[in-house]
Amino acid sequence: MNKKLAFCALFIVAIFLSASFASQTYAAVVINEVYGGAGCGTAGCSIYNRDFVELYNNGTTNVDISGWTVQYSSATGTNYTIAATIPAGTILQPGDYYLIGLATGAAGTGVNTLTPDLIGTTALSATAGKVALVSSATVLSGASCPPTGATIIDFVGYGTANCFEGAGQAPAPSTTTSVQRFPNGTDTNNNNLDFVAAAPTPGSAGPTAASVSIEGRVMTIKGRGISRAQITLTDAEGNTRLAMSNSFGYYRFFDIAAGETYILSIRSKSHQFAEPTRVINVTEDLTGADFVAYW
Repeated sequence: MNKKLAFCALFIVAIFLSASFASQTYAAVVINEVYGGAGCGTAGCSIYNRDFVELYNNGTTNVDISGWTVQYSSATGTNYTIAATIPAGTILQPGDYYLIGLATGAAGTGVNTLTPDLIGTTALSATAGKVALVSSATVLSGASCPPTGATIIDFVGYGTANCFEGAGQAPAPSTTTSVQRFPNGTDTNNNNLDFVAAAPTPGSAGPTAASVSIEGRVMTIKGRGISRAQITLTDAEGNTRLAMSNSFGYYRFFDIAAGETYILSIRSKSHQFAEPTRVINVTEDLTGADFVAYW
């Protein structure tokens, strides 16, 4: 195949994929946000006093979620635990959130208090795990990845989870960040594309497309994306925010205060960078804040 034909073929494939993503519609109720950082071992280190899972109705009609369960498994596990069972008579209206508070711990005391719609006791991992939304009380088990069947409403694998929707995991959160859909409620059945790690927003919309943001790509000198590099954003007062590059090397920071100066730095276990730290002034959305590794 000559170069012209190859280009045409790629162009057609790109159009097809774009149309596919644009036309895909999935369950109206999605797992919108997951936070597992409560009780992190040091007093005050958690943002919220409970782990939580937030559901969201991104559709246009009411959904009866009575009897649905939220189930959890560790990053490498094949058996699941029912973290919460939604009580009878629970109707989720379009644009509404349903907040499920989970395990708490001593280290979570004294920080922001969660006000959930439902309380469970299961502890989620702060950095890696799997969460399933199921329309029955049947406990998931086995190695099917991701779980399939008419009762599987939504599924999220985050951090180093061995199972996920799409081409890769949602990014790794922390004790101060959650994984949340961006834009709010978006679901293309690709965890690595639908989720970002950002400051928790339980029971409300997360970052919006109108927010001032910083985004870029971490890559080799040959243009190959580098995954799981840690990017740190530090403001003038020394406050830091963390982001992790996804499987294609992309990262984003949202809800950045405009008109401020920041230090942007990167760390990777396997690569070195010619410019690992830089000073930036952000007055509007910033794109192309790339880091290129020389080995």
